[in-house]
Amino acid sequence: MILFLSTGNTIAQKTDHAAGELIVMLNQEMDVHELITQFTEFNNQVTGLTVLQQLSARLNIWLLHFDATSVNELKLLSALNSNELVSLAQFNHFIESRNIPNDERFGEQWNMLNIGQTGGTSGADVRATDAWDITTGGLTAGGDTIVVAIDDDGFDLLHADLDFWKNKLEIPGNLIDDDENGYVDDYDGWNSQTNSGTITSLSSGHGTHVAGIAAARGNNSIGVTGVNWSVKILPVQGNSGLESVAVAGYAYILEMRAKYNETNGEEGAFIVSVNSSWGVNNGLPANFPIWCAMYDSMGLQGILNAAATSNSSNVNVDVQGDMPTACNSDYLVTVTNTDKNDIRGGAFGATTIDLGAPGTSVLSTIPGSFYGTKTGTSMSSPHVAGAIALLCALPCEALSNDLKNDAAATMLRIKGFILDAVDPAVSLDGLTVSGGRLNVKQAMNNATAYYNCNVGINEVTNLPGTLKVYPNPASTEITVILENSLQENTIVNIMNLVGQEVMNKKVSMKGKNNLPIDISQLASGIYMLCLTSESGVIGREKIIVQ
Repeated sequence: MILFLSTGNTIAQKTDHAAGELIVMLNQEMDVHELITQFTEFNNQVTGLTVLQQLSARLNIWLLHFDATSVNELKLLSALNSNELVSLAQFNHFIESRNIPNDERFGEQWNMLNIGQTGGTSGADVRATDAWDITTGGLTAGGDTIVVAIDDDGFDLLHADLDFWKNKLEIPGNLIDDDENGYVDDYDGWNSQTNSGTITSLSSGHGTHVAGIAAARGNNSIGVTGVNWSVKILPVQGNSGLESVAVAGYAYILEMRAKYNETNGEEGAFIVSVNSSWGVNNGLPANFPIWCAMYDSMGLQGILNAAATSNSSNVNVDVQGDMPTACNSDYLVTVTNTDKNDIRGGAFGATTIDLGAPGTSVLSTIPGSFYGTKTGTSMSSPHVAGAIALLCALPCEALSNDLKNDAAATMLRIKGFILDAVDPAVSLDGLTVSGGRLNVKQAMNNATAYYNCNVGINEVTNLPGTLKVYPNPASTEITVILENSLQENTIVNIMNLVGQEVMNKKVSMKGKNNLPIDISQLASGIYMLCLTSESGVIGREKIIVQ
């Protein structure tokens, strides 16, 4: 986990929260100004209660200020929680990152494929290479563009190995909320630190590194590969040190997925997972009710959250607490750190921490289109956020339908597929809910078995160098490149995921080794391209149409 609060176990500590600030969730349809009027005075003292910011319009959450020098904050908080207008009220806590810097660079991504190349244990990885035989991510079987939201401290939007989501209904820089979603100029995402659409890259490189683990571009001949090869990354700059900023970041994510659901994909973003590599050490959920409540709110829209726990390996979260990994939400997947030998390196909890994932000396993207290693539970949880998105890209029509029509229940099912699929690890046995480390391929096996999916269309492989497709994904045209030129006429056949033929045409490739193909008439989705000649099948390749 990257962000954590250095806090004690009681809300009475003034060092763990911003003086004179409260986060309040009002009951629906209640007016914040009516609340302020009621609390103009409290215990014969002028409160100075005012609105600092609306954190979520959809959930009616507000950041309020009061005069901490004249009002007893504990008594005021208690009174607010008892008020008929208020659903929840709490202090605005400080938050920290949970990254352990490590500049040492390795040539291989042992976290994706561990064959002992760095002195580790062969197989102590997330089984990504096996999973990629089925799907490399990007689109659902129904053609929805899958989005992973990364809520962190900053992002290098120009990194060559990262594919960031864009709000195409927003005109950047015109100071107008073009899509009327409540956020002005959110073309690149949202910065809840500055309450603007300006995303910045910090020298820490934390957010950029986390994003690469979940979703660095794959098969593009440069850098590293994320758990997903072509998924979109929604950057939310919400790790600043204050809880209100974190809540506001979550509110943006919630709004964008809700808009997608309400408009059948015309607005918003199809966000299926969120990564949060930050939190509060020893934080007790009772002191953070609004923060914890955000996970259920997002879950009901179809979002699973992956969260990193504390980096302290001697902390039992069941007993000592941690935020957010002690929150009691079914839509939260909590993650600790494992190294190249499957040794735990973060906090534990038999009922609170779900599973482990690689987090020690993990190679990923850093600002400036560079690469480097970092260590911490912050590096662990994006493996899980990425795995959630990858499962959503399975070529399975029934799963795709459930993701749209029964989103909340389907995401809980996906969580179950992941937790039931772990590789057992001695260091996690009895100390986590699952007792093991993430295994993406087995999670896919669980999903395909449940949905009775035939994924063979993606399992066909060609002889090395026989057939390649570029670019892939594409939207208008692809070029098929062959290792050797042909001397025969060729038939191009393209089928969709349910085996229906969508293109069949004869072309002349005599003396040629490349063939441009117009795909502009194909709907967004995953297809299988097959090239045959008079001598038989030349090769097959999965293509993604955006």
